[in-house]
Amino acid sequence: MPLRRASWTALALAAALIAAPPAASPAGATQEFRFEGTAFEPPGGGWVVNPDTRPGIWQAQRRFEEGRDRGAALIQVARPIPAFEGPFDAVFTRLAASIPGLERERPTMRGEGVTAAGHRIRHESRCCTRRNDVSIGTETVGISDGRRHAVLMLVSMGLRGDSARKARADFDAFVRSFRLDAAEPSATLAPPEGAGGLEGTFTHLSTGVMPNAFGGIDFRAENEVRVFDKGGLYSRAVPSGEEDVAAHCRRVPADCGTYRLIGGGMLRGPDRIEFRDMTSRYGLIEVKEKPFARDGENLRIGGDAHRRVPPLPRGTVFDGTWRYFFASSGSTAFSSGSVAVERLLTLSRDGRFRRTGFTGASSSNEAGGGRTGFTSGRERPAESGRYEAEGYRLTLVGDDGRRESFSLILPDPGKDGLLVIDGNNYLRRDGK
Repeated sequence: MPLRRASWTALALAAALIAAPPAASPAGATQEFRFEGTAFEPPGGGWVVNPDTRPGIWQAQRRFEEGRDRGAALIQVARPIPAFEGPFDAVFTRLAASIPGLERERPTMRGEGVTAAGHRIRHESRCCTRRNDVSIGTETVGISDGRRHAVLMLVSMGLRGDSARKARADFDAFVRSFRLDAAEPSATLAPPEGAGGLEGTFTHLSTGVMPNAFGGIDFRAENEVRVFDKGGLYSRAVPSGEEDVAAHCRRVPADCGTYRLIGGGMLRGPDRIEFRDMTSRYGLIEVKEKPFARDGENLRIGGDAHRRVPPLPRGTVFDGTWRYFFASSGSTAFSSGSVAVERLLTLSRDGRFRRTGFTGASSSNEAGGGRTGFTSGRERPAESGRYEAEGYRLTLVGDDGRRESFSLILPDPGKDGLLVIDGNNYLRRDGK
């Protein structure tokens, strides 16, 4: 089976990369590349194309060095397999387990859905086997249009921390750019025909309970945000001050989706809204339809009220202290644990800020008739500087020159009892 031999080749090549830097041609161009009837954008930023692959295989490789840590990664795509050579699930399962040693490992993560072009897509992660004391893992993605099956793979060797995250991010972007047929659209968020019609930032308070990591139950209250673009895109996060919704969705597609108003008729407005969301790293599309109605400047979606939030004018100042607090605790038959986080943010009329905080945690376990545990806590050093609030952004510039930018909305326009900063609820301490 040529693809199984190719996987062995990938393993040997990645192992060689650990010992020596790559000496191949850069893959850094972002122009589209055609391969065996498919099209994709090769990864940039240090990835190089391997010129010595077998016919029908395209590979790019990168070596990572973070301090004393050394690792390598390889992205591989093989010539699409005609459907008459085997069903998609069988082909995917065989190739996903083709790295020696990983065929015995159960997938640590898996999923499936459809692409922006309507094709079936599957993905899974496997970890780990070792060779020469180096950890090896894979991410595998399969795409099928019913006529041909394509399998894409990321092989990671010795990667951890930021290096592993960078390799996965590059592979994710590679998969999203991949088209089984060069004539079809890539996994970008293209609003469907008839999409659009809304504009602005809206918020909805969502409450409920959910299990926590300690075996207990937490109450949650979150202000969910939707930022609508008139052309048919929307984002579940507030774009930075330098980006509009379209630019944000190109950079962080997982935050975004498209929407379309439907139903109604000549004498009344639309009564339903269709959302198409990109639900995973690889561009899977999920379609949902909900009841819709306008309520003055506000919206009702699925029966929930979504209030319009106006942007803050330039030069907005605040005067007070706001507190974010999170606590979680629980216990099982033999263990218990808790964690608490507090952040205090003081904003003054003269444009100054001060912030402090505290983090604490505790845990205990019973085993063999004995009990072990720990308790820890840490205060965040006080920071101060100047702040600017404008639009939907809060910018903090520390006295040390460090600059940070956060999303900022006031769910209750004209009142500052609650500030939602990067999705976290900060309550005014004096209760005004």
